[in-house]
Amino acid sequence: MRLFLLLVSFIVFFTGCKGNRLEKKTIPASQTLISAYFSPRGGCTDAIVNEIRKARKSIDIAIYSFTSKKIAKALIKAHKRGVKVRVIIDYGNGKSRYCVGPLLEKEGIEVRYKKGSGGGLMHDKYAIYDGRSVSTGSFNWTSNAEKRNDENLVVIENNRELAKVYEENFRKLWKLAGLTN
Repeated sequence: MRLFLLLVSFIVFFTGCKGNRLEKKTIPASQTLISAYFSPRGGCTDAIVNEIRKARKSIDIAIYSFTSKKIAKALIKAHKRGVKVRVIIDYGNGKSRYCVGPLLEKEGIEVRYKKGSGGGLMHDKYAIYDGRSVSTGSFNWTSNAEKRNDENLVVIENNRELAKVYEENFRKLWKLAGLTN
């Protein structure tokens, strides 16, 4: 089963479409640990909070919708213990009265709001922890996603090569979000 999940993860995470060009990245999986979670009530929020608690240096997040107070509190604690936290939230969702972006900003966490490229949504849902682990999937960081929606979250631990691929994308989005704020 683990081999199957690894194979599916590679297919999902390392192939993508940019225009009409198919791009593939192959990442070695020697010491990688992969965990899958499904909501409703499947532990997605707790898995994210657990990764935040383990982080010691940095957490970079690109998230479409972020209203979870539980995750926000974990990020604030991480920030207070010296972890560098940066968050990109979709511009439209950042205007929601339930968005925790302003709460994070008030606590000194860097938050940017990004409009999607080409007029679409900034629909990413991932986080990079200490340049070594990534969480990603359809799971929005909201209580509805945890309690009501059918969503998924995959946590890939101990894979610096994969984290680098996500960091590259995050840097690009961070720069673009800085232009719209």
